[in-house]
Amino acid sequence: MSEFLKLMKDPRFRRTMRMIFKFAWEYWWLSRRKYVMSGRRFAAKQRALYRRQAAYFTTTAMDMGGLIIKLGQHVSAQVDMLPKEVIEELTKLQDSIEFVDFSEIRQKVERELGGPISGMYAEFDPAPIAAASFGQVHRATLRTGERVAVKVMRPGVEDIIAIDWKSIQVAMLLLKRQKIITDFMDLDAVYEEFHDTIMEELDYQQEGRNAEEFQQQLAHRKDVVIPDIHWAYTTSQVLTMEFMEGVKINDWAKLEAWGVDRTRLATSLIEMFVEQILLNGLFHADPHPGNVLVQQDGTIALIDFGMVGRIPGEMKTQMVALLLAVYLKDAHGAIDALLRLRFLRRNVDLEVFSRNLTLLFEQIYGDTFDLSFVTSGDNVEELRNFLYSQPFQLPANTTFLGKAIVTVYGLCTGLDPELDLVGTVRPYVDKVVRRDLRGSVISQIVEDGKHMLKDILPTTKKFMSAIDKMDSGGLRVKLSSSLEQKLIETQNKNTQRIVAAIMGAVFLLIAAILWNEIPPAASYVLGSLGLLVMLSQLRTRQSRRAERHTRQINAMRELSRLEQREPGPRR
Repeated sequence: MSEFLKLMKDPRFRRTMRMIFKFAWEYWWLSRRKYVMSGRRFAAKQRALYRRQAAYFTTTAMDMGGLIIKLGQHVSAQVDMLPKEVIEELTKLQDSIEFVDFSEIRQKVERELGGPISGMYAEFDPAPIAAASFGQVHRATLRTGERVAVKVMRPGVEDIIAIDWKSIQVAMLLLKRQKIITDFMDLDAVYEEFHDTIMEELDYQQEGRNAEEFQQQLAHRKDVVIPDIHWAYTTSQVLTMEFMEGVKINDWAKLEAWGVDRTRLATSLIEMFVEQILLNGLFHADPHPGNVLVQQDGTIALIDFGMVGRIPGEMKTQMVALLLAVYLKDAHGAIDALLRLRFLRRNVDLEVFSRNLTLLFEQIYGDTFDLSFVTSGDNVEELRNFLYSQPFQLPANTTFLGKAIVTVYGLCTGLDPELDLVGTVRPYVDKVVRRDLRGSVISQIVEDGKHMLKDILPTTKKFMSAIDKMDSGGLRVKLSSSLEQKLIETQNKNTQRIVAAIMGAVFLLIAAILWNEIPPAASYVLGSLGLLVMLSQLRTRQSRRAERHTRQINAMRELSRLEQREPGPRR
């Protein structure tokens, strides 16, 4: 409490707190009035409140700058989560950053680099060419004649951000009191992800290292260029990089004048981004038009690597599994991937959710895969309502990924509304599946074997434990010879079934993995052999079930016959 009172002495903190508590009060008051008005009127009041609060936030953020405006820019990209009234207002923040006076920039550069600008740069344009929340960019020329872009941290931004973090923490405490929000997302995880990403963005040396990592990973592509970093003129708050010519990727008029093939450009962009996510596990987390330039020959110049995201290997694997399940309209497969990705809340009714997901798949693309359903007309709002009504949540490490996916997809459909997204993504999914399977085929077979054991022999663990104890002398039992023989026979049969099932699965996996790398006939033979082995076990199990069923029927008939011959005493 004492720290809060101390912070209240800061004008910036007080202004942010007034806004936060104003929003909290308005929302609480409207929720109290919900029970004395019709549902339609309440919905109208709610939409009006969303728009009014978003407009107030936008005006305040544009005036204050710092982390507040960065938060608004980030939130404005969450089109799948927030009401459209909020999104429409917050999008005004994307291109509304004011410039810092050059005298302050000069002092910052000379202090960081330890000398006068004229001693390091042959030319340094006082007029900035771009401005962001934390810094601005100037065109310059090195003494060696190389044209560069110099990104300079805004003076005093560290102190501003320190205060803004405290404000956001207070807002988080209030948001945690709203069950509708806490059910939908893990606020602590989202805050941690936002904090880590922003702190990394404040270190320009880290941004330079990120750029070089992207250079290495995308070096094989001829349709994208990444700027070189000039480390001699780079510190944690000044970044000097190769100057990239080009226009924003959504400058349709200029692209048409240059004769750039927009379809090829859209394909290159989506390929590059899918490759970042599914193959490299490192993606550009802020791919707005100002950071994705197009050169006159159609080459994409990707810049500004302050915000990047990293995808763990297991998460990447489950994302591929989710893509395949959605493509195949496999609701159960999609749910399994969503559970592993932690996109579903605890205690979810999986049976009900499976039915809803199956219905959604049918509505979206019927017999064909058509993403236009979710991008046209009222369908966006319908899909948003579906997301709100279902047991989804936002786990850690997904907020910036979702923002980047939505942004890139919007750019691609703007370039080419007829873009075949599935056809473009499929080769990368196939590549990841083949690579992951080839790298872990043995471990996967072991895992499959474990699952088979659980399915086929529910009591295997207890049975084998008893056998181990008998073998070690820890358990002494005396069995009749007939029972002992039956146990041995049962164990042998079960072992044979397990081995046969695993061998069949191995043949099927090998056939799938090597489908495009060996002659088709060999793949067919391996696949057929696997199916035959597994089907033979299925027939064996069915015949045993039939035998057991026949014995049960015969036993019941015999019991009935005995009861008719020797009826019990009457009561």
